[in-house]
Amino acid sequence: MANPTTSADAPSGARATAARELPPVKTLAPLSPFTYYRRNLMRTLPVGGSIAISVFLVAAIVTLLSSVDKSITTNYGLVRRVSLLGAQLVKDVPPRLVAKVQRIPHLRQKVSTVTYLRNISTVFGEMPVPIFGLDTKDVPTIVKASGNRLVKGTWPRPGEPEVVLSRAWANNLGKRLGDWIEPPKNDRLPTLLEKLRLVGILEGGENIGIIDKSFLVLTLPEPAVRTSYLLMPQPGRLKAMNAAIEDLIKNHEKHGLPPSEVRFVKFYTFDGLVQELRDSLGFLYKFLSIADALVIIAVALLSGFLANIYFEQRLGEFGLLSAFGFRRERLARRLMIETGMLVFLGWLCGLALTWGVFRLLDKYYMSPRGLVLAQMDSFIILFTLPTPILVGIASLATVLFRLYRFDPIEIMERR
Repeated sequence: MANPTTSADAPSGARATAARELPPVKTLAPLSPFTYYRRNLMRTLPVGGSIAISVFLVAAIVTLLSSVDKSITTNYGLVRRVSLLGAQLVKDVPPRLVAKVQRIPHLRQKVSTVTYLRNISTVFGEMPVPIFGLDTKDVPTIVKASGNRLVKGTWPRPGEPEVVLSRAWANNLGKRLGDWIEPPKNDRLPTLLEKLRLVGILEGGENIGIIDKSFLVLTLPEPAVRTSYLLMPQPGRLKAMNAAIEDLIKNHEKHGLPPSEVRFVKFYTFDGLVQELRDSLGFLYKFLSIADALVIIAVALLSGFLANIYFEQRLGEFGLLSAFGFRRERLARRLMIETGMLVFLGWLCGLALTWGVFRLLDKYYMSPRGLVLAQMDSFIILFTLPTPILVGIASLATVLFRLYRFDPIEIMERR
């Protein structure tokens, strides 16, 4: 006689065995817009790759443009904190003007200086930066105003050919502590004829160079020795101080100053210096903008041609779907989703490629050489948006035009 317990358990055991033998199979949805790309990865990579490369090229051009601005604002960063009143073609700023500037309530302190210009390398060529000749008693004041601290070496000694530089400028010149800095060759700027020894490295604030003032007065060509004044404002009053001094120079007669007192005076502010350099580099900005537009147009046309070729390869697919009753509107919607997804992923890959390449370039090449490279920000990302938009429009325009004109019966009959 059979065991009733064993007989009753037989069906459940069979069901368990069947469940183990027939696991659920996950298949691709045949009509999903994502199916084609998952099944034809090698066909879609050229289009996606061209979009990613074009985004990279556009972002690279915009990064270079931004690096021009970044180089200017970084290397002239000291005038974010102080302003400079300088003499041109004469040895000193007229005393009456200096006295009126001294009475401006927004001014906290002025420091006398003799400067000379030294070229450094940037992404757009050589750029002149000021090296300030200061009296020994004024060095700590200016260093504190610039936000720096001496991390290596000593301060320049009176009458000695010694200079202290920010680390970025020292790296830019390829010099280390104790090295001698040769005078530049074929330099159009009035410069020193003697070598300078790098005796100190500054860090933590704006880029700056400091040399002993008495050494500069004795060594510079006499026409290049001009006294200027570094003007430090009361806390938070830099703009008010600059506005008052600009009014004093512009409306000099109202303030009791004859034209001769302000004719050979130049007032340097951060906004003014940046605008002057941007104006001088206007052609470079225009050239890079044209190159940017040409890249976008070329890639948009290329993507349109590739999309048309791939549509030719899929005529059978769309002819069959149309013969099964799929309306052209539904097929068009599917193409829009496919194209939009491809363009969006290509755009993201291009941004990721740009971020990675320029991050490595900045870390291993630019920063060690004291060169300034702009980082990817919202401005650069927004500037790349026309690329995926125009590529998507060009691709969809060619494909949708063909879609609304093709005859599914001809396709099915292979005509």
